[in-house]
Order: sequence, then C-alpha cells, then structure tokens
Amino acid sequence: GAGMTYCGLRARFGAIRFPAGIRMSTPLGGVVRRRILLSLGLLVLAVAAVGCEQAADLIPGDEPAPVAIEPVATPEVATPEIATPTPTPALVAPAAPTPAPTPLLAPAELHPAADKADAVSAAAAEPAADEDDVVEVDKPDPDEFHAELARSVVQVLVTDRERNPPVVRDGSGVVVDVDHGLILTSAYVVEPFENDGSRRYSDIAIAVSPVPGKEPVVTYRAVLAALDRGSGLAVLRVVGLLEDVSSPRAAGSEESGESSTGGAILGLPPAAIGDSNSLGNGETLLILGHPGLDPSGAVTTQAVTVTEVKLTGARGNSVLGDRAWLKTDAWLPHGYAGAAVFNSAGDLVGIASQMAYQAAVPVAHVRPLELATPVIEEARQRGAGAAYVPPLSLPGAVPGTSLAAPDDGIAVSAPQFATEVIEEDGERNLFDYGQVFSWRTRELEYEFVAQGIPSGAIVQEIWYYYGAFQDHLSSTYQWMSGPFAVVSDRLASANPAGIPDGVWTLEIWADGHLRASGRAFVGVSTPTPSVGELRLGSTLSRLEPGKAEPPRVGSPQLLAFFDYQGASTVEYLRWRVFRNGELAYESPDVPWRGGESGTWWVALPFEDGLRAGDWDFEIWFDDVKLASDSVRLR
Repeated sequence: GAGMTYCGLRARFGAIRFPAGIRMSTPLGGVVRRRILLSLGLLVLAVAAVGCEQAADLIPGDEPAPVAIEPVATPEVATPEIATPTPTPALVAPAAPTPAPTPLLAPAELHPAADKADAVSAAAAEPAADEDDVVEVDKPDPDEFHAELARSVVQVLVTDRERNPPVVRDGSGVVVDVDHGLILTSAYVVEPFENDGSRRYSDIAIAVSPVPGKEPVVTYRAVLAALDRGSGLAVLRVVGLLEDVSSPRAAGSEESGESSTGGAILGLPPAAIGDSNSLGNGETLLILGHPGLDPSGAVTTQAVTVTEVKLTGARGNSVLGDRAWLKTDAWLPHGYAGAAVFNSAGDLVGIASQMAYQAAVPVAHVRPLELATPVIEEARQRGAGAAYVPPLSLPGAVPGTSLAAPDDGIAVSAPQFATEVIEEDGERNLFDYGQVFSWRTRELEYEFVAQGIPSGAIVQEIWYYYGAFQDHLSSTYQWMSGPFAVVSDRLASANPAGIPDGVWTLEIWADGHLRASGRAFVGVSTPTPSVGELRLGSTLSRLEPGKAEPPRVGSPQLLAFFDYQGASTVEYLRWRVFRNGELAYESPDVPWRGGESGTWWVALPFEDGLRAGDWDFEIWFDDVKLASDSVRLR
C-alpha cells in the first residue's frame, strides 16, 4: 500500500496467512520523487524503529482480532500459504505549488459601469458569442481574448438572510443559456441541505463584473434548477434582479422566487460549448473564476482572474467511467469551484470543482463538460415556472458506509478499483474502472482522493480478504501531501494465476477515524441487495442520532429510514412518494454511497410543510423496488 512507514501488526490482530504469490507493489505515478527521499529517510527510520507494538496501536479495530474466513475456492486458482513479503514504502505526492492567477485587464474600448443597471446594460451591449463562431487560437492580444471569455463568468453567493455575514458559501459559475437564464456551476457550492437535512441557505445571489477585471457587483437572484450528485454539477436559473445579498428578493418576482421575465433579463453572453472528449494530456486549458471570499472576513479582491493550466490525465469511477474527472497541474483558490474551463480556442470544456466544499482546500480537478449536458437539458425542459425539488437523503456519511462522517474538514473519496493503468510523465492514470473483476486478475489498481488531511496526521490503508484483516498488505504512514492529493497504488500478484478470487475490502483511516471504504469482487458472484421495513418520520431527532420524530402535519420533510444488506455493487438509489394514491415526488437516480450494509434514510422536503393525507414511500435500488410503507396523517 502507499505508505511511508510499515510494521507487521500481529501484536494486535494475530498472524493471518494469505494465498501464494500476493504482494503489494508501490509505484505511485507522479508521487515518488528522488529529491524527497533523503529528507524523508530519517523520518522513515525513526518511525520504523518504534517497532510493532506501537504500530499496532495505530491500526483501528476492536478486540478480539478478526477471524479469517475460509475463502471460496475455485477450480482454476490454488491458494497455498506464502511468506509475508518485505514491504517497500511508497511515498505520497508532495504538495503542488499554488498558482498565481493572472488578473484580467479591462479592454481599452470598455469602461467600468457606474452602477448595477449599467453593469447589466454594459454586458448586454456586446453581442453574444455564437456557438458556431471559431475563436482564433493565435490571438494578437491575449488580454482581449481572456476578457471576452470572462464576460460569461459570474460569482455565485449562497446566502442566508438570518446570518451575519449572510454569505454561507461562494464560488463561480458560467452562463450557458441566456434564453432560459441558466448558469452552470459546481453542485457542492449550491448543495441545499445541511447534514441533518435542514436547509443550508435561503437565496442564491449572482454577482457580475461590469467590465472584466473589475470587482463583481451583486446583480441577479437565482434558484436551483437542476442538481446531479453523480457528476457534481448544478444549474441555476436567474429569476430577477437583486438589491444586495442581505435583501435577496428579486424586484417584481413572486415570493416563490420565480420571475415572469425568466432568463430574458440575463444580460450576459453565453459561453461557446466545446467538446471535452477531444481533450488530450498536455493540452493547455484556461480556468476563469473568482478567487473566493476570505473565510476570516478580510476584504480581498474578487475580480475574475485567469489561470493557464495543463491537462495531466483523468480519473474515474465504476459508474461514470474513466473520465469522471480531468486532472490538472494547478491548485486554485476555493472560489474557483464552479469556474469555467476553456480550451485554447475559447470553448467551454469543463467546470472546476472540489470533491466536497471546503474553503481551506484548493480546487485542482475539473468535471468534463460532457457530464453537464443532461443536467443543462433537465433545467431547460423543466421551464421557468416549474419548482425544482432537490433530492434529500442521508448526507455527510463516510463513503462506502452509513456511518456519520466526522465534521473536522477531512474528506476522502471511496476507493476506486481498476484493472489497467498508464504511467506517464509522473502520473498514474487508471482505466477500466469497476467493482467486479474476472478470475485470474493479475493486478488490482486502486486510487482515492483526500482533502483537508493535516500534515503529519497518521493515514492507514487497511485491507481485508473475506472480512479477515491482512496485516502484511495494510500500511500506515504520515500524511505529507498537503490539503489535496490523489493516492494511487496496486494490489498485485506474482502468481500467473492472478490475485486470489474473493471479496477484497479497502478501508482508509485518517487522523484516527474511518474516512472511506470500498469493495472489489474478484472471480466471485456479487450479493443481492435487500431492504428491511421502512420507518417513516419527520424531523431528525437531536437526542437519538439516526432516528426521527414521528411524522406530523406541518413538518419540514417526510423521512423514510431503512436497513439494508448486500448493497456493495448497487449503483443508484431512487425513491417515490405518493399522496392519496397520486405520485407526489420521484427522485432522480442518486449515486449509492452506503456500501454493503447499514441504515440509510431518504426524504421529501416541503416549502410549506407536510400536508394531511395518505402518504406512501417506495425505495428502489437500480430500478428494482425493494421496500414500501405508508402513513396516514390527519
């Protein structure tokens, strides 16, 4: 595993033998650097000298030690014992330097607007970009080129009128449809719910720059029009003008927030839509966004800036495929979450994003624009008059489990597995992602992404085979990779028969807490998911975590709790709610994050409170209905 220190852990778990030919290889593309070996050498020796007794204390687990489960043998693969291999530490990538975004210069023929009304008219005065227009790559004046791209970039301010200061989250966005008033951004910036299911904010404000390079002016009010948790992208709809973020009601709009003018008031040009599938490694990209508000409250410039980055590869998952993310060589301020990513021709090809919203964590990777197409189309089809109800389910869980995630700023993605890798220019790019693999698989590549782990914190990669802890495959090391990093490694076998068939589980622990878990099925059948009886409720209990108060008229939401088993390979969760026999709500497909077993909940939120009636809930896993229940409210 990827680690800077290693020690056998028999003092805590006891020795467990493992099938022949299995070993851990440690090359991490882009992470092993000769220049850091010398500086880390003393640290490795010092930690190793502590011995197995101290290492055992670092590995989480309950006594007694896990008991090995006899694996299911297959006729093709023998499973003799082997000696524990001598581990070779693998180094995690050092922190990348923070880039210096370039401020945009105002073009000579444009002038700063005096007020908000001028800002709208100044933006509308210039002709909108035609998607069929081809922008010359060889621009005689780069500042003019960048400034033209910046005119479609906006600042997104998520606000709550009850708070002081009112801004809850902030990021960037880009105009993609003027007729419908649509702005594409990162879903993590505008995620509407807190971890307890309550509303995070009351309004969304949009600030625009009167002239590219100048400070943005709060101009529009927007509402959430579509959100896809799988791609991490969201679409906002502009519904009116806005006085300021502390008085966020659109002039002339109804209390519901919908404006009769729709997107016609959006006096900004849309970005030219490009093809993210055509991007290749080493290609130059331009990221335009707002730096973001200082968490300390200090006044900082918020003008649009442009950063030139290189595309260094891609990473994916078993659901979205090999290009769920595009990797770049830059770290950007948190305000770049939702920022527009253009190719050298000026076409929009992606949206910069974090894995989870964190003001102290840089923005380094990009969602390819191809993932945004269905989200934009969903917002268009819904129309300006249709209210959007975002899906509400258990948020803030440890990926791969239903356990509550510690609220300490650390986020780790569920480990993703693949069978192939390309190692080039210091990068490991995996492909052929999945959870189910054929027998005789020689190597099981894996990767996970970590945000916000403090320097020096203890990180552990813990392997299980059929639930039995594997001490000689697990590793413990100190985190030295900064606030954001991709950790990539492999589970490999020297045996021509490949990795032993069975169920492999990888847990990631950081700073003393379980952060993520993932399972891979090699040469064995997968379990069939099952769901227990539903338990309907309303407001989550503050006294008993994981439970809710009984449903009652006027509640802000209707909750459905359920226990589940065998859900490791489930891809999507969906739920349907009926009132008096008529469909009241059907959620979109929500990526399943709950892992093998546990307790989960889903909900239907209400703006005006739960009404009386006969209510029915249905739970679906991958288009199969597994449970339902009903309640009568009077």
